[in-house]
Amino acid sequence: MSKAIGQAVLCAATAAASMMLGSAWAHEPGRMTGGGSFFCPYLTGNQRVTHGFELHCKLDGVDVSEPNNLEINFSGGDNFHLTTLTAALCTDTQAIEQPPSAGFDTFEGAGTGTFNGQAAAITFTFTDGGEPGTKDTAVIKITVGGSTVIDCPSSPSSFLTFGNHQAHRATGNKP
Repeated sequence: MSKAIGQAVLCAATAAASMMLGSAWAHEPGRMTGGGSFFCPYLTGNQRVTHGFELHCKLDGVDVSEPNNLEINFSGGDNFHLTTLTAALCTDTQAIEQPPSAGFDTFEGAGTGTFNGQAAAITFTFTDGGEPGTKDTAVIKITVGGSTVIDCPSSPSSFLTFGNHQAHRATGNKP
């Protein structure tokens, strides 16, 4: 792994850890869309995890009316659906070559939803490392009743094998 990529992964992991300590809202306007798949070493056999999302950054004092959607599937039938985004921090990470038009490259979030129909919590970090998506990363952790059901940390496996994340600049007065 190159030094720049290693630094990008480390920065994303460090930022995600600091975000988990408290609720945070974005400092950069915009949204991130996309999805794809990556391999998670937490799962037996380093299984493929697929995901799709549209998530909006939230600025201090601004209510975001757009929907926030996130779905994660793995293990041949396990799934998570986001119902409430509780934290969203959009930042520009120095070690990641961001899309020039977006203003940010990293979306760190937390929320609640359902995992196989049960109440669940999620923390995640998605990055947009430019085109064609091979430098984009996904880091996720889902818990149900305090027990971890999936924890895909920042690692070489967190790079997308298929798919693409896209950071988008805010348009008009809405992020």
